[in-house]
Amino acid sequence: MSTFHTIISVLLAGITAFILGKHRSGSKRNKGGELPKNKAASAANDNLQESFDEEIDRIQSDLKGDDPAGDLASRGNARRRS
Repeated sequence: MSTFHTIISVLLAGITAFILGKHRSGSKRNKGGELPKNKAASAANDNLQESFDEEIDRIQSDLKGDDPAGDLASRGNARRRS
């Protein structure tokens, strides 16, 4: 008889955990599959992308100058000091 009670208890606990687990994960999920919009993160990402693009432009202009190695070295040294 105790085996029967054990089996019933395990089944009830499993069903309860399954139902509660399904309910919790369903409520946190975004229906469209998209990440929620975060204005601060978007602004920071845009700022980083803009800075990156400007730095790439500066490096390319250094490469086209009269002394590319010297220009890049001075850029690296200035970056190290700051």
